[in-house]
Amino acid sequence: MGLPIGVGGFPAGIAGPPSGGFGGGPPIGIGGPALGIGNGIGRIGLPPGVQRARSSLSHLSQIPGQAEQALSHLRDEVGRPKDPVLLSRALAHDGQGHEIVRGELIAVSPNRADLAVARRLHFTILRRHRLSALGLLSVTLRVPRNMSAISALALLRRTDPSGNFDYSSIYNPSGDGQGPGGPTSRLAVLPAANVTLGMIDGGIGTHHPALAGSRISVRSFAGDGASPPTRHGTAIASLLIGRGRGFSGYLPGASLYAADVFGGAADGGSASDIARALNWLAANNIAVTNISLSGPPNELLAAAVKAFTDTGHVLVAAAGNNGPAAPPNYPAAYPGVICVTSVDASRRFQLDANRNHCGFAALGVHVRAARFPRGYASFTGTSYAAPVVTARFGRLMPQPDLPDVLTIRSKLMRTARHITATNGTLFYLVAAQVASRGSTAN
Repeated sequence: MGLPIGVGGFPAGIAGPPSGGFGGGPPIGIGGPALGIGNGIGRIGLPPGVQRARSSLSHLSQIPGQAEQALSHLRDEVGRPKDPVLLSRALAHDGQGHEIVRGELIAVSPNRADLAVARRLHFTILRRHRLSALGLLSVTLRVPRNMSAISALALLRRTDPSGNFDYSSIYNPSGDGQGPGGPTSRLAVLPAANVTLGMIDGGIGTHHPALAGSRISVRSFAGDGASPPTRHGTAIASLLIGRGRGFSGYLPGASLYAADVFGGAADGGSASDIARALNWLAANNIAVTNISLSGPPNELLAAAVKAFTDTGHVLVAAAGNNGPAAPPNYPAAYPGVICVTSVDASRRFQLDANRNHCGFAALGVHVRAARFPRGYASFTGTSYAAPVVTARFGRLMPQPDLPDVLTIRSKLMRTARHITATNGTLFYLVAAQVASRGSTAN
């Protein structure tokens, strides 16, 4: 019997699933956990406009049927409101044009002297999150009145050069939307009942036929604690563990710990949201995690990813869709992360797929996956290539272990087909089909 899933999150803290676990415990309640340091939700002290941006539309996740129709029109593919007024109040841009949370900066594991400097410069502490499983502390600072985040970060770094400060960077899905049709799904035939995967993405439509009955534990790290279902999160989850009539994901029957880092908030998908998601997955001993999101480098994200991978957890990340000559995206480009780019069924590279700092490739063009709220569609993007490699690692690696990561990575490189980009870079193409026992297919 699978875990009953509601729209919401686990109780406050990072202690793992509610009583009963995957075996039929109480449903995850609508509305999510209460505010608490380290619980990953319930942001406080935000400007009124940002508070409204966070709470707007959240009630729709609590209205079955109405949510399915309204969410697709009012939210983007990861659940953020499309309202330009809400977005402008919640988001700004850094000096490189990347989206950031308006009026916020992040201090990475600051000491008392760092925080004293920030207070003296009229910064206000908004939130503290102790990421115990990663050995980090994240402190969110409100920028002084009438100062941009760009000026504020420059001031902090100049005044306290020993501190570690950065923007609250925003990360976005690495997919190009959806269309009708698509190739027949490749059946994954290896048993996966004892496999548990992690996923950092948007909310999941758990009532979709491809996911109904699946063992999915959801926790939201943004917004008001609810986890509105999203198109992107539903598609990625279906590729990882989905199973339905005429459809199969790559590891059907596996369990999934799904971290929603958007939560329907206009400023969802921040570096802080992702860092807390990684902490939750590490605390629950999840060996392999898929993240089909990409964005700029960030000090907090870099520290969280390093702590995660240094302790033997695997993070498989989509390369992004900015083009083959574009600068690398993150977290895919961080050392220790398994970066995946996208090819089509003829092993030709997706035209706009990033390839810098990437060594693995997989099918990500016209991939058939669950379409929220119902049916299936063809999806394209490096977002949809990453689950192939996640499933392969997940099948071979039940527990976090750094030596095993290196061994399994080498094994996949040996058995994968080799394809070469026009610049001569070698990629290891991991096949979408998971081989049956006794098969020689890779």
